[in-house]
Amino acid sequence: MKKNLILAVVVVVALTLAGVGGVFATWSDSETSFGNYIETGAVDLKVNGADDAPWGEGVPAKVYVECMIPGKFYGPYEVELWNAGQCIFPSKAFIHVKNIVCSNALPKVNPYPEGGSAYWPAGESTGYPDPSTNQPYSGDLKPEPELVAEYGGKVDCVTVPGVGVDGDDCSMGSGVRMIITNSTDLNDVLVNPDGVRLEDLLYKWDCHEIYLFDLMPCQPRTIYLWFYLTQDSEEDFALNFIKHPDELGISPTDPEYANALLYWKKFNDWPSWRYMRDQATFEMEFDLWLEDTPGAIVSPDD
Repeated sequence: MKKNLILAVVVVVALTLAGVGGVFATWSDSETSFGNYIETGAVDLKVNGADDAPWGEGVPAKVYVECMIPGKFYGPYEVELWNAGQCIFPSKAFIHVKNIVCSNALPKVNPYPEGGSAYWPAGESTGYPDPSTNQPYSGDLKPEPELVAEYGGKVDCVTVPGVGVDGDDCSMGSGVRMIITNSTDLNDVLVNPDGVRLEDLLYKWDCHEIYLFDLMPCQPRTIYLWFYLTQDSEEDFALNFIKHPDELGISPTDPEYANALLYWKKFNDWPSWRYMRDQATFEMEFDLWLEDTPGAIVSPDD
């Protein structure tokens, strides 16, 4: 009897020490949630619906201007930006103008090289020798007015100094203004710009990321590019060889007024002659950035 009592006490103590004594689970059940899934999103920029090769067929040139002259606006050239990604946060769209290459436009050559003429010898160009190379008809030729503006020469009967050459023997980068807007109306561009409007000389865009706007997925936005060749005046270079008839003291009723006015107009702003027969090529890279937003809360319902 004594042995049985001692054994019972030992069993109770052992169960208590093992944590079994007191509460036991009478029922038990469990359920499993299947198919839990995490997937990363993406930003996918398309320009006018196109992707760069080899992922797409490439984005074709958007700007092509031929025979640009000072004082005129060229455009609009349409560029549509589309975020084909899945991230619900807005991505920031940028434009990056790069690899601006400036040079003289190729001279026009006699279209009848075999025959020629007294005024246009066979095979010769309509250009002029470039004094920077001292090679007549070297293929890098300029028209005479451009040479006068760059290196100096005669403007009518007045000897003028050259205003110099910008860049790679070409002034286009410092003479062409590039304008970005969201309007096809030139009045909006000039007077009452609405929305995106950025403007600067072409060479100042080089190697800079220029912010355009936030771009949400499935909400394309369009920008329009305009270009303008500046009209440089001699006053910009502290020169004033060609004077307005009013400055010459000629009355509008004077018979010589019309001739003087024509003379003034013909040679005014001669420094812009340096833009003749220049050309510039450049690339436009469009970027889309999903900017980090630390601490942002995304609802499960989004």
